[in-house]
Order: sequence, then structure tokens, then C-alpha cells
Amino acid sequence: MRGRLRSCAALAAILTCAGPAAALDLRDLPVIPGPAPCPSKGQGFVRLPGSDSCIRVSGRVVAGVDLGAGRGAAAAPAVAGRIAVDNRADTDLGEVRTYVRIGAGRRQGGP
Repeated sequence: MRGRLRSCAALAAILTCAGPAAALDLRDLPVIPGPAPCPSKGQGFVRLPGSDSCIRVSGRVVAGVDLGAGRGAAAAPAVAGRIAVDNRADTDLGEVRTYVRIGAGRRQGGP
């Protein structure tokens, strides 16, 4: 919330300090619509503009340190990440799905 308040304060300062010659009417700015949801494909899917395809981008990051007995504080941290892109489109032959998941990093193993 603080970032938004700073942004609004900065915008207000620019608009008030610009003077009458550089008056800006917010109604003149273009309206950019948000992505249209695709509830038929599942949670998190949005429609790609200008197509019948729906896409979902997801991912996760895991980080941690094992400070178990006998290992000391010098244990190397475990860091892993993953990103997934799921694309679905309806065709004459049925639904076509494209799914790509990429993972990287080092995960912590058990004893």
C-alpha cells in the first residue's frame, strides 16, 4: 500500500506543479481493459487478446537452510524455482493443450 501512496503522491505533485499550460484530463487517457477470464478452462486462465486460446502462467520459489545437529551453520542454502505455462484452445478436433514447465535450482534432500 505504501508504494501506491507514493505513486499517487508523485502523480499529484506532477499534476499540480505542471501549471495550467500542461493540464491533464484523466478522461483523455485510453482505457486498457484487463484480461478476460476463461472459467471454462479452470482457475487462473485468461483469454489471449484476439484469439480463442486461454493461458495460465504459474510458478513457485523455494528457499531454505538446513541447520540440523552436526551440520553447523555452514550448510549450503537450498534454492529451487519453477515456472509453468499452460495454454488451451478449442479446435474442431477438440481441446488442444500445450504445457511447459521449467525448473532450476538445488532442492534440499532428506537424510
